[in-house]
Formats: sequence, structure tokens, C-alpha cells
Amino acid sequence: MTDTARIIALWPRWTSSVGAMQQLQIQVRTQCRRCGALMRADLDELVARYGGSASLIDRQERCRMVACDGATFYLAARRYGGPWRILVDDAALRDGLSLCPPAHLALGRPAPCSDGAAPLVTERC
Repeated sequence: MTDTARIIALWPRWTSSVGAMQQLQIQVRTQCRRCGALMRADLDELVARYGGSASLIDRQERCRMVACDGATFYLAARRYGGPWRILVDDAALRDGLSLCPPAHLALGRPAPCSDGAAPLVTERC
């Protein structure tokens, strides 16, 4: 193996496509890199917009918060209350995540956590 060989991250099967996520009823959210807003993503809408075979990994969209011009990334949890997986694989996109403001809900409330300690429990590949 050479120094320039790229290591490919292995993603769980349930993150493979929007259609698979829809069938398995995966919880999906977006988080804005600029304002930190955490919002629900509707899988039916995403399937209609991109098709069932589309992937959310490394996909970014404009923030839907009024007066914010930031970009959002996707997070997914296999079940309600489970850990959230950040769907970012590209190294350049991943590097910027440390600069993001903390995730928050409507009215500026901090995002809930599963154990009461951290605002948002996430897993990264």
C-alpha cells in the first residue's frame, strides 16, 4: 500500500440511500454550519426531490432559518433517542465542523441529549 492510497470509510447500510432511510424510518435532521439550527428533514420530501437512490452523505443545502445564509449538513439516527451520526465523509467538509456553533432548537434552546450531559450525541466514521 502506498502513502497516497485513500482510505474509504465504511458507512452503515441504513445510511446508503434516502429510499433505504425512508423504508427503515430513520430519523434525519439538518444542522446549520453558521447559526447552529437543528431542524427535522422530511424523508418523503427528500425522496421526491432527489430520488430514492440518492445519498445524504456529504450533501449540503441552504439553511431554512429566516435571515441565515449558512449551509446545512445531515445527521441521522437509527432510532428515536439513539446516537446521531454526522453524514459527512469528505475531509475538507469534516474539518469545518469544529467551527460550527452548538446545535440548538427553536427559541434558542440547546439540543436534547440522550444522557443529560452533552448537547448532541454523535458518531463519526
